[in-house]
Amino acid sequence: MIDARYHVYDSAVLDAPIEEVWQEVRDITKLIPVVFGDNVKEYGYVEGGSAEKVPSRFAFTLVSGETSLEEVVARSETEHTVTYRIHGQIFGIERYTGTYRLRRVTTEPGKTFLEFPREFGVAAGHDPAQVVPAIAALTAREVAAIKAYFAKRRGAG
Repeated sequence: MIDARYHVYDSAVLDAPIEEVWQEVRDITKLIPVVFGDNVKEYGYVEGGSAEKVPSRFAFTLVSGETSLEEVVARSETEHTVTYRIHGQIFGIERYTGTYRLRRVTTEPGKTFLEFPREFGVAAGHDPAQVVPAIAALTAREVAAIKAYFAKRRGAG
């Protein structure tokens, strides 16, 4: 049997230079409180992981009780990309991989293009008709939170 794979994607132009954005995005534990806000209870690297080590596992627990163990599996300092995957399942998904990609906006100095593709399978016992739109909406909320975070930082600066 072939396991179905689903893809969702979102993107935004951030009001910050790529160097500033990269310092936050390259370390996934800096990004977790940005994307989940007050909904995250605890988070951090586990099993000796760190922002400087790839692969590196990290975990987070939401206030609702969901816990996720994930792993940064690739990072490129020159391409400004970081890819991570899930171990197990959360939100009805499994075999999940996500990549944050940053690009300079050459027509507008000081801005960065962020794209965030995700690929995943739907866990047994969950309905793809509910899970896939929910993950697409979550992806959009996370990208919007990152955009708002950098807009706020720029406004405060």
